[in-house]
Amino acid sequence: GEGLHQDAGVLARYAPDLARDPVHVALSRWHWTSNVIVGLGLLAFGGIPYVLWGIFFRTTVGLHATWLVNSATHKWGSRRFQTRDDSTNNWWVALLTFGEGWHNNHHAHPTSARHGLAWYELDPNWMGIRTLQALGLAWDIKLPRSGATSLSGGLRPPDPLARSLAGAPDAPLRSRGFARSARSRMRR
Repeated sequence: GEGLHQDAGVLARYAPDLARDPVHVALSRWHWTSNVIVGLGLLAFGGIPYVLWGIFFRTTVGLHATWLVNSATHKWGSRRFQTRDDSTNNWWVALLTFGEGWHNNHHAHPTSARHGLAWYELDPNWMGIRTLQALGLAWDIKLPRSGATSLSGGLRPPDPLARSLAGAPDAPLRSRGFARSARSRMRR
């Protein structure tokens, strides 16, 4: 519910096509109704405990899982690609977030809809996107360039677009943890 609301000014500036889409506009305008309807249904079916678990606990777990992507995957995990940041692929965050924990893959290929690049990197979000594509509800889906998913030959550099957006050469490969330079920048 609450995740569907978009500020009209921000939307018009950064995604004008969505600002004109009647479905998106309706979802943004009526974003609160899904929580009210679900909350009333849970209240009728199981009382206050169902509302607490079905609305508040669910939202709290979802937000914390999302925040893990930007914290744990920059501290613990493995790196397939050399990027200028400390992003890692973290399997347990990927399990909690349906594939978003393959964060180093995402930083190396920021426009890709697919984050799990190896057979063992489960990516349910990608499966959902493919399903939407098969139903004709998603199109123009971006993927990593050819060969980027291969593990043979070791690490591959990030996309040229990622390098140009970063504005700096790739940092030396670090296997885990925050870099000393990142920590020193945080203290300033």
